[in-house]
Amino acid sequence: MGEIAGLIAAFTWSCTSVMLASLSARTSPVALSALRLGAATLALPIVLLVSGTASQIGDASMLTILGIAGSGFLGYGLGDTVYIRALNVLGIQITFPMTMAFFIGLTVLGGIVLLDEPVTIGLLGGAILVALGASLLFSSSKRRTAAADIEARARGLAPSVRPGWAAWALLPLVGIFWAVATLWLSASKGDLSAIAVGTIRTPAGAVALLTFGMITQPGSMRAPFADRMHIGTIVVAGLLGTLFGSLLYVYSVVEAGAAKAAVLSATAPLMALPLGVIFLGEPFTRRSVGGTAACVGGILLLTIL
Repeated sequence: MGEIAGLIAAFTWSCTSVMLASLSARTSPVALSALRLGAATLALPIVLLVSGTASQIGDASMLTILGIAGSGFLGYGLGDTVYIRALNVLGIQITFPMTMAFFIGLTVLGGIVLLDEPVTIGLLGGAILVALGASLLFSSSKRRTAAADIEARARGLAPSVRPGWAAWALLPLVGIFWAVATLWLSASKGDLSAIAVGTIRTPAGAVALLTFGMITQPGSMRAPFADRMHIGTIVVAGLLGTLFGSLLYVYSVVEAGAAKAAVLSATAPLMALPLGVIFLGEPFTRRSVGGTAACVGGILLLTIL
């Protein structure tokens, strides 16, 4: 059952990314990230009480709680918000596999530098495959943009805006935020269970983003509530990915082991590829498939060797 839970978790993350990519075209990244986390936060206390681990939070030290909260702000508040922006600018076929690859690679590298973990063949081979995948995905993006420009000129329209270096810089930035948040969480969580950690971490990111959004862009924060379908989709994305998917992943780690769970989660970008084609109308090309497969292969090497 642990393996099945891991695959379902990966599929929920793929579905959530497709939903976020669709929503990002008409929702501010800050508002989308804040409202998604807020929806998950409202359901977490119920999960905490049912699990019987509420007492763990009361027994935790203030330093532990602050560390977990800081990790939530960095990973959920900043990392996920930049990720949503990248989805809007670069699309799911590029953003999902490359940010996952950067995240896993930087987390492994952080373990080597900060925790004195050994340099392995998997690290070197994974880095090569990730670099190859990134090259193929970048080339695929350039070809799609060039083809779109030719079609636009043929119709007498203005050429599309090409993503600049700032757009591509979002990808490693997401990986940095997620990796630092993960390492910080690992060093801070002590003996708290995954559910107890989530009950602290998710609301921390939600409160920080909701506060920032209401101060800096109140109109964007209120806009989704004008459309029930719009706000409903955001709530589903929060419950599906942030709550349900994360709990399934934790169950997979417990039942199948951390190594198998990590490998199964690495299949998420491959699942997202056809979903992006079907629901977002993104093109299905050999380079995008090859780039995604290379990134996933690199992730697998980084996590199992």
